[in-house]
Amino acid sequence: MHAQTRRTSSVEPALIDAWERLQVHYARHRNAAPFWDAYQAIQDELTRSHPDHHVVVCNRLATLAERLGVVHHAQLLGERRGERRHTGSTSP
Repeated sequence: MHAQTRRTSSVEPALIDAWERLQVHYARHRNAAPFWDAYQAIQDELTRSHPDHHVVVCNRLATLAERLGVVHHAQLLGERRGERRHTGSTSP
């Protein structure tokens, strides 16, 4: 996994919940505006709850959106343009 998206134990339970919530919103809305409204609300909630892990939270959510198929390639914070990464993980 990309270095900027390393697991942070205090954030993990919240990300598991976020993954489940994103799946529900994606099933309902696909890539429409209501999905992105929910995504932004989840991101805001997580960054407020974990102020020391903004980059980790944002990158993990972007990776989750990529896994759902909402975006072809999530652009991660701190990722250099053209940098390739493996996203084959089966966990959030």
